[in-house]
Amino acid sequence: MPMEIHRKALKERARQVMRQNVPPAWLVALLFWALTTGVSTVADLAGFTTSIVSSTQAIQFFPLFFSLLLIMYSLVMDFGYKIWCLRAWRREEANYGTLIDGFGMAGRVLLMEIHIFLRLFAWCLVPVIPATVLISGANSLEMMLLMVELYSLLMVPYIYVIRLRYALAPYLLMDHADRWNASDAVTESVGMMRGWKMELFKLDLSFLGWYLLEWALAAVIQGIFLMPTLIGVIQGGGDLSTVLTLSAGTTVGGVVSALVCIPVELWLMPYQGLSRAGFYDARKSLLPPAPPVYTYDPRG
Repeated sequence: MPMEIHRKALKERARQVMRQNVPPAWLVALLFWALTTGVSTVADLAGFTTSIVSSTQAIQFFPLFFSLLLIMYSLVMDFGYKIWCLRAWRREEANYGTLIDGFGMAGRVLLMEIHIFLRLFAWCLVPVIPATVLISGANSLEMMLLMVELYSLLMVPYIYVIRLRYALAPYLLMDHADRWNASDAVTESVGMMRGWKMELFKLDLSFLGWYLLEWALAAVIQGIFLMPTLIGVIQGGGDLSTVLTLSAGTTVGGVVSALVCIPVELWLMPYQGLSRAGFYDARKSLLPPAPPVYTYDPRG
């Protein structure tokens, strides 16, 4: 059997599920967005995650504690959204309440994420030694800074490729919630993705156009709000009122661009999530059958 998964068929099925699912996929995505990005945004605006300079250690501890709590909450909510995607893909019952199903196994979800993080950290240490040798051998400060910047840029795709090894761990943990622990799911994901990382990479790459559209919309909106102020700065100098206007334009432009991009995000989020769930099911269907279980036959 060829080592290939038909991306077009997966994406067509994902669009079909988005059209037919009850409740609508975009409403589920909107609720998920509100419960994750919305909650973190409100927490930032309220100052819950902002470091407070004070001699009182309890006040300094609270933002750190709340930030860690918010990270754990987001990880479990993301797992719940993956549960919704997998159930919707399989045409099982998937509704708004599915988003919080991850809290029933939050401990294993967080252990899985810690396990993945430690593995990623270990893989990130591999290129550190040769990179340190090359950077320390630079003959000028400018060359050293350039090599550090290049190293940082190369680490982004490197980490993405390594993370593909663990992409199926959440779905495996869902399917074997009754008997597998976090380590089992991560280890099995590594085995299932061996030889298939390129297929998942090509699936993710097929959504690049949607991300470019979202970034382009955000850039255009920001440009519309900033252009008049930038022209004023160039022509009249940077006095205090101009700087304040530029800051206000940046803030308003960011808010408006986020609102304009929400429809694209609400389309892209379930589209990619359902396609990844379909990739898992397709990869699982290609696994060799389990060996037969031996049973004792008294007749010999």
